[in-house]
Amino acid sequence: MADTASFSAAMKTKFIGPIRDQLNSNKILLFGLRTRDGDDKQDMPHASRDFRGIVADSTGIDFVGNEFRIPLRTSRNQGTGARAENAILPAPGNQGYKYISEALRYFYGLFNITGQLLKASATNEGAFRRALQAEMEGLTDDLKRHVNIQAYGLGDGVIATVASTTVDAKGDALPANTVQLDSTIYFQGGEYVDIYAAPNVPGSAPLNAAAVYVTQIDRERVTVTFSADPSGYIADGQVIVRASSDSVQAFPNNDYMDAINGLRNIIDDTEPLHGLDPANAGESFWRSSVVDAEGNTIGDDLLRRLKDAVGFESGSDEEMVLITTRGIRNRYAQELVAYKRFNDAQSVKLRGGFTALLFDETPMVYDDHCPSGHLFAVNTDAMFWSQMSDWEWMEEDGEVLKWEPRYDRYVGILFKYCNLGTWARNRHGKIVNAEDDVK
Repeated sequence: MADTASFSAAMKTKFIGPIRDQLNSNKILLFGLRTRDGDDKQDMPHASRDFRGIVADSTGIDFVGNEFRIPLRTSRNQGTGARAENAILPAPGNQGYKYISEALRYFYGLFNITGQLLKASATNEGAFRRALQAEMEGLTDDLKRHVNIQAYGLGDGVIATVASTTVDAKGDALPANTVQLDSTIYFQGGEYVDIYAAPNVPGSAPLNAAAVYVTQIDRERVTVTFSADPSGYIADGQVIVRASSDSVQAFPNNDYMDAINGLRNIIDDTEPLHGLDPANAGESFWRSSVVDAEGNTIGDDLLRRLKDAVGFESGSDEEMVLITTRGIRNRYAQELVAYKRFNDAQSVKLRGGFTALLFDETPMVYDDHCPSGHLFAVNTDAMFWSQMSDWEWMEEDGEVLKWEPRYDRYVGILFKYCNLGTWARNRHGKIVNAEDDVK
């Protein structure tokens, strides 16, 4: 809760401004980012490329209740062919159609603020930034980051898997309250979490009695330390999801099984999506191209295999952006340098401020939320945000700040109803299990 005590570090009577943000709020790649002046012509020798993230799209989308529905052409008319003179013509055929559908997901961010703090920080004489503005802007950034993390997941809300409860990534014994994970990239410290035995079991309860929070992160050892001892219930293979501070085992309050689709389950060649399953007869078209790097560094050969596979299956490898990690991008840049094919002047500035390498005229960028060892080839024309609302403050009652009865404080609620989807799964691809140093 925001009160005069928690905000005191920003008061002018204590520190010289401005407030310096210590949290990684890196550019939100899936949402895009506009530069301050709306233009990106920053002395780059190559033409800028338009990339504003994956945009919200309502064209051809119908909503039925809380689901979106999009019709697809899925098979060709087979009533075609060559025949001899006076022979019977091909039997008449027709186009085949199906539709995809998916329920929307609901995101919320809440803050509360005391009446005293509102008055104390109402002018610059009281604080560097008005407390209300700081809370609203900070919450918007935090919720967008939360959604961006889910947009790389599997749709189950899982942000990490327990790799070991006994030793860390260097083989040393773990200290108290500490576990090794498969990755720490979705932790910055202070996150409340719940722990589950296995993913994709709707209605199951967390193993911990109440939410625990992360007190320390060691990226070299790939470990996190919890506020309470998890040894009585935690085991290898269990999964971790973001939770609210008031989550308890009897009444879980967390992201489990309520997350949006992410690139890991959207861009896939085996799992169902939007009601279609590539394993079903007549739905084999509903798969992406997947290349296994088998622990090798991503270079031109793997990228060519991926792009050719997408082009062959879909007939389209344009309007594509390659999204990966810092480690994979840096290794690829080093390969280009080694072959004397790259220097700083050959990078490309995308609209929104993203600097990209180019592979075969396709930009490669990094996002710090991209999972380790992955590179996604995303056709931005075939990916969309389906949404019933943009980022909005709940004010159906006419008030953004809602009074909490019997307290001199107010609560603000930010929300968004959306899901991430694609209408052409075969226009995307990914490389998995690549050499990487992101942990």
